[in-house]
Amino acid sequence: MGTVLKNVQPIGGSSPVDIRIEGARIAAISGAGIEPRSGDDVIDGGGKLATSGFVNAHTHLAMVLFRGLADDVPLKTWLEERVWPIEAKLRPEDVYWCTLLAAAEGIRGGTIAFADMYFHTEEAGRALEESGARALVSYGIIAPTMEEKGRAEIAAATRAVERWSGASDGRIRAAISPHAVSTCGEDVWRAAIETAADRGVPIHTHLAETRHEVDAWRAKTGASPVSYLEKIGALSVPVLAAHCVHVDGADIEVLADHDVTVAHCPKSNAKLGNGFAPVRAIREAGIPIAIGTDGAASNNRLDMVEEMRAVWILERARHEDPTRPSAEDVLDMATNAGRRILGLEPEGLTEGGLADLVLIDREPLHASPRHDPLATLVFASDALDVTDVLVDGRWLMRNRELRTIDEERVRFEVEGLRQRYDH
Repeated sequence: MGTVLKNVQPIGGSSPVDIRIEGARIAAISGAGIEPRSGDDVIDGGGKLATSGFVNAHTHLAMVLFRGLADDVPLKTWLEERVWPIEAKLRPEDVYWCTLLAAAEGIRGGTIAFADMYFHTEEAGRALEESGARALVSYGIIAPTMEEKGRAEIAAATRAVERWSGASDGRIRAAISPHAVSTCGEDVWRAAIETAADRGVPIHTHLAETRHEVDAWRAKTGASPVSYLEKIGALSVPVLAAHCVHVDGADIEVLADHDVTVAHCPKSNAKLGNGFAPVRAIREAGIPIAIGTDGAASNNRLDMVEEMRAVWILERARHEDPTRPSAEDVLDMATNAGRRILGLEPEGLTEGGLADLVLIDREPLHASPRHDPLATLVFASDALDVTDVLVDGRWLMRNRELRTIDEERVRFEVEGLRQRYDH
């Protein structure tokens, strides 16, 4: 028994095709039609685009609790005076419900995978496991030295790796996440690097996010955050580096010499007044660059369609160039580049590939008339146009109805948390 999608329009194709899914994989794609077998689930995909699902390459899912909290203050003030005091009180079950809400929001917008960094990772991972999405789960390590919190933080991060690396038949993976160069001492970093190497997992960290951070680090050490990480051996393992807003040419050369993927978070960077990441220079150096939303606290949305739009609008405006990045470039950043750091096959819409698909309504007014489907998706579509989401051939959303998450229950639980922490 399989699933046959009839008459869907592949995002990069010129005409509709049929797609047959068997188990977790795409068994066949044919423009000549696929004859269903007895017992197959046959779905009419007329009027819909099919694309590989989006990968949110950097986020803090449970921070949906802080959406709309102190939106007009600097990052340092926001973190230290508003967010961290509440985070210190969060219970494990709070993180579970908030992560579920965030996953539901992402899935509704076509996201099939999240690179999540937070704490209470047992509950965050449980929520992601139940959601059916793919994930890179990690515990965010913050410690000035190994003696001061460091041993406990490394232990918590290691437990998260042991629990989630390869869970759910490989759908969930794990990383080691020293938060940033300024929030973890060198001995903590070295322990994190050793753990990542021993466990065969990547490092997921924040890097060169703000000008203040980079200037202060240069004043303290005489080195940029990037060159510091190279010096202590952090780039000897695969690294997912979030932001990279304030990296110069020398930094980019260092990153290009190592197995680094940059997670570009344009809306978060813009909202917090942190500036523009040098996306063009990073891509031209051959460094894979994926797209992340960051948390809903610093973005307000977990909407990868909107994030794609932010990428091309900001990049074209910054360079006064109406030709780059192209729609194809941006979609690749939102899909394939993120799959790489999760250890997945690079394309989700090929015969024999994993059935990680998103179907999108191509008939709303804002997407009409229909010329180039790819350009329409990146430049005109809305996350609300997503109608169906499959991961491993399993429906996470069908006809705009979530199949794995009770969103009304989740909304109720998180609203209760908001009321508790607002008082």
